[in-house]
This record gives sequence, C-alpha cells and structure tokens, in this order.
Amino acid sequence: MKKFLFLSFILFLGTLSAQKQIHIKYMNVRSTIANVYEDLYSNGKNVISKQDGNIIYTNPEFDKKKKGKDYFFISDIDNNTKDSKVFLFTESLGYSSESDYFVHDNVPKINWIIDESSTKSILGYECTKATAVFRGSNITAYFAKKIPYSIGPFKFYGLPGAILDVRVDGQNYDLWKAIKVETGNTDEIEYKPQFPSLEKVQMKKLIELKDKDRERFSNNINVPGSTGRSVAKRFGVEKVFEWEEQPTK
Repeated sequence: MKKFLFLSFILFLGTLSAQKQIHIKYMNVRSTIANVYEDLYSNGKNVISKQDGNIIYTNPEFDKKKKGKDYFFISDIDNNTKDSKVFLFTESLGYSSESDYFVHDNVPKINWIIDESSTKSILGYECTKATAVFRGSNITAYFAKKIPYSIGPFKFYGLPGAILDVRVDGQNYDLWKAIKVETGNTDEIEYKPQFPSLEKVQMKKLIELKDKDRERFSNNINVPGSTGRSVAKRFGVEKVFEWEEQPTK
C-alpha cells in the first residue's frame, strides 16, 4: 500500500511538472487602506511575480484612479539552496519615487518550523502551517504540498509546497492570501526581464538609499519649534537585515 501511494505521488509530480506553468494570484494587503494584486508564475524552474501598480484602496476617498508602478520579483527554484536564494527585483525609494532600481538580493535561508498538526483549506487545497522569523518579522504561512514547487509571493520560499497564505503575526496588513490557483496556465511569460533602463544595485545599497530618503522625509515634516527628531520606521515585512545588528530577545 505504501509503495502504491509513493508511486502515485511520483506520477502526480511528473504530471504537474509536465504542465506548462503554475499561476497563483494573491491579494497583498499592504496597509490598512491599500491592497494590490500579486501574480506569481512558475514553470518548475523559474519564478516571477508581479505586484500590480493599480492600488485598491479600502476607502474610496483615496482612490485617485492613477496607476502606480508595477514591481517584479524574479528568482529560480533551487532545491539545493542552503544558505540563501538570489532575488532580482524592481524597486523605487518610496518618498522619492522618481528613483527606480533593479536590485540584487541574497535572501538568507528562512528557517521554517512546520506544524503538521495545524492545517486549513485554501481554495480547495489542504495547507500546512509553518512559522519563521523573516528579516525581523514573525511570520506565519500555510503551504500546499499538492503544489510541490518551493514558491511563494514576494521573497518567501523554502517550504515543500507553494505558499498560499503568509502574513506578519499580529497585524491585519503585510499579508498575502491566494485568491486564484491555476496549475495548467498557458500564458506567455518572460521569466528573465532585464530592465536595462534601471540602475542596478545590491540590496544593502538600496536600504542605505531608502533609509536616507526616509530620514529626509521625516526632517521635512518636523513640527516647527519641536526639539525632538523623529525618523520614520521602516515599512513592510523587512525590518532588520542580516548585515545589521540583530535585536536581542
């Protein structure tokens, strides 16, 4: 019986791998007022996801019907990844959004703790719970073993199945939840776009630029006469990087 189940699983993997590609559409809740769609594609070797520039505001008063920028996250599936995984992605500074970059980022291995006893159904897939600390944020993910590609939105990876839900603990934003899964998608996808017009930088350099940009913004909004100096905190999931001093527990 065990041999039969094992052979069936191998046949399933072979069938899925033979399909052209997987497409997973996520709703990315960026903040308490703004959401975006993120579309991930993988052919079993390459991975690319695009965060759509059409921001969906939860409060219609903010909706100016102006399309923002699309952001791309590009990587490969490497089952031998031990210490890090290379991501190439497009990014702008934020406050000074006229400056755009094509970024090279070695994302450290995510040390997931899998809880086989905790599962939930997402879009018809039984998903298993996993937790980790990702660049200073405590995160919880649910992954589908029946989609046996080590893929996920943004820069999340390293689980034995596609991540269909991942979020920062204790928040109602900084989360991604799958709203559509296609295991036989036939769209024509360019997995290795080059973006020749964008300046190429390493992740550490980008963070230095973003921190300086954030500090300039904070200085410009200081209340006249105030003696305090406030610097805005980093937004998003990535709070502390591997080249920085890690917070003590």
